[in-house]
Amino acid sequence: MMNSSLGDLDATENYYGYNDSSEFTEQLTFSDVEVILWRGITLMVCCIGFVGNGCIIWLLGFQMKRNCFITFILNLAIADFGFLTCVVIYFIDTFIDFLGSIFSFIFFSFSTMMYVNSHFLMTAISIDRCVAVLFPIWHRCSRPKHLSPAVCVFLWIASFLLVGTVDIMMVTKVILNDSLASLHFLVTAIVCLPLITLSTVVLFIKVCLKSNQKNQGRLLLIILITLLCFLILAFPLSVIAVILSFSRFEAEHKVEDLALWCLLLSCLNSSINPVIYFLVGRKKGAQCKESIKVILQNIFKEGEVTRGS
Repeated sequence: MMNSSLGDLDATENYYGYNDSSEFTEQLTFSDVEVILWRGITLMVCCIGFVGNGCIIWLLGFQMKRNCFITFILNLAIADFGFLTCVVIYFIDTFIDFLGSIFSFIFFSFSTMMYVNSHFLMTAISIDRCVAVLFPIWHRCSRPKHLSPAVCVFLWIASFLLVGTVDIMMVTKVILNDSLASLHFLVTAIVCLPLITLSTVVLFIKVCLKSNQKNQGRLLLIILITLLCFLILAFPLSVIAVILSFSRFEAEHKVEDLALWCLLLSCLNSSINPVIYFLVGRKKGAQCKESIKVILQNIFKEGEVTRGS
């Protein structure tokens, strides 16, 4: 992601004068205030995401027995945590410039891989839930036991190869057209967007028509809200990255400004999932001190019990 999105932030900040320290002594313009506001909000969102995803990783990775669904959620939390880490490191680097050119390249590649893999994982989660809803008997009785870990490993490798291949081809000058720098964003949009959209529609119909199934409805409702937030918050950054790469205009400040806010939306998407799990997963009338561990255990236990019903 970062070659087209965070990389565009450099151009935007050059335009605003943030890379020239003498500009800080001048009176702030509206654009300056807008960028400062964006930085502050983004950092706050990232901090919330650190705590939330860190808690999910700790609980699902070390405190709970894993099942097929927990494996997907754990890997998604790791990808989101890695993406937020990259954004914060980028902010730090813009002030103290501690990353060299080689480490900066590795950093951008890693951040892009996290962003792309979160799309792949959300696609896998949406398909898995649709299969559980449409073919519950097969999903409960005939689904391979180690399918989820195998799929997660495959998706990590696929995202690494996709991003790595594009970056290597750019470094070795095999790719001379800058528009191909966003090839991985184009792939995720073409592959992931239709599948997630279709799965969201299927789950929406299931939640509406089967609302009397409270246990299953609560789990499906969490997945449905997560998918809707993903479509609204995460995909705009891919769209803007592709537009910036294929644009023939040298000065596209309005699009670059939009890229700033799309990156903020992506950070919000990577931070919001733990909040959704907690708020929607809580039972009505439950005590406020009910821990997120208990909430997660109840949700995933219900999912295992009701997926075959």
